[in-house]
Amino acid sequence: MEAQVIRYPEVTEALKSRNIWQMLRFFGPGAIIASLTIGAGETLFASRGGAIFGYTLIWAFLISAIMKGVQVYTGMRYITLTGEHPMERWANLPGPRALFPLIIAVPSIICFPFITSGLSILLGTLSRWIAGFGDPYYWGLVYIAVAVTITLLQTYGVLEKVQTILVGLLLACIIIATVSVKPDWLAALVGFLVPQIKPYEPWLAQEFPAVAARPPWVEAVVYMGAIGGGTYDYIGYLGLLREKDWGILGLPNAREIEKLVMEVKRGQIVPLPEDSAEVEKGRMWLKAPLIDAVISFGSVLVFTFCFMVLGAAILHVRHQVPSGLDLVNMQSQFLTMIHPSLMVVYKAGVFFAIFGTAYAAYEVWTRTTYESFRTVFRRLRDTTVDQFRPWVCVYVGGLGAFLTVYSKMTGIQPVPLVTPAAIIGGVLTCGLWCLAMVWTDRKFLPRPYRMGRALTVLNIIFGIAMTSFGLKALTDWLVKTF
Repeated sequence: MEAQVIRYPEVTEALKSRNIWQMLRFFGPGAIIASLTIGAGETLFASRGGAIFGYTLIWAFLISAIMKGVQVYTGMRYITLTGEHPMERWANLPGPRALFPLIIAVPSIICFPFITSGLSILLGTLSRWIAGFGDPYYWGLVYIAVAVTITLLQTYGVLEKVQTILVGLLLACIIIATVSVKPDWLAALVGFLVPQIKPYEPWLAQEFPAVAARPPWVEAVVYMGAIGGGTYDYIGYLGLLREKDWGILGLPNAREIEKLVMEVKRGQIVPLPEDSAEVEKGRMWLKAPLIDAVISFGSVLVFTFCFMVLGAAILHVRHQVPSGLDLVNMQSQFLTMIHPSLMVVYKAGVFFAIFGTAYAAYEVWTRTTYESFRTVFRRLRDTTVDQFRPWVCVYVGGLGAFLTVYSKMTGIQPVPLVTPAAIIGGVLTCGLWCLAMVWTDRKFLPRPYRMGRALTVLNIIFGIAMTSFGLKALTDWLVKTF
């Protein structure tokens, strides 16, 4: 392939602008990912972490959001520069073809039904609390059916607008509540700067023995996995960029260029243009995914910090822990302490946030499955996302419903249900992703397009950290479970 075959599209005036409103036009796929995690990760796990550990675990939540933001951006910059999903390039890692994509994709796809079931039960408990009647598991089955139906009909526009308004209102109220509660800011600062996982306090074992039975390290890493999503989301997140016109993806012949890039073998360099004008355009286009990732994970950071601090300042001192099926109603105190009438805002905001998570997951996971399968099975490269969507809905919705019924029969609660998915897909494979992106960047991109030293070092550090955290937590969980 000749280098001159690839020419980046002209950079838009909006991207050149430093106007904040112009920059917001590039916040797209990240909004979906933010809604995926804010619905359950921050509302439940951040406040639960504050309730159990107080301020001491803030570092884990915030560093998790930062690590995952860096992780995702490195993948976004690669697909923007080349038009090729990193999964395709990882098929060339040393060893049998597509071994590493399988290592990443298989656990991710297995996670889907477990997360779906956990979310449906969470929605069910919320609905029983709001409506005052019904079995949370039966409510959960209804929501699985509704989410699958909406996904297949593709009528998400109105829901997305309503969700954005309500979640935005909830965020504003949560920020006000965080300031109003007058938390121990010094303890919060120490909790952010000093990494530590303290043993549980005695009252937890006395009042919540089921929670105290989980090793503290497992509990902490589950939080890190739940906050900001995981590889099960991020593979699809990068796939969503195909709907944008950023970099190579904005060219009319983007698909043809992608096929040409796919032909680059191990040991070769992707022949991107290296004349100064094209390099400048290519690197300018990286501003678009950077804006998207920063706003997305910045939103996650704000929500995480606020819910963590409120959990520490309100729930921890009252010995209240979201657990079992009582997962989201305690957090209403965060707003009702401002004014009792805000209970309505909390209920509406949390419901739409969590339902938006449950629905948006199907579309993102469809993209995750699509990108994974077309990497592993070459004959599927010419298929479309639409051809995958019904099969993914059947798999995720069907097994999710089965796990929900099984949970009702066995008494398994939502947090233990999503624990293995959060550890493996939310932490362990995220670390492997970071390390694989460093290899991809150095082996296949021409020097002018490679990550800078700081970004490379961050990926190495975060990759080793998340892989180590994941392996430690997975080992502890397996020992405790089996």
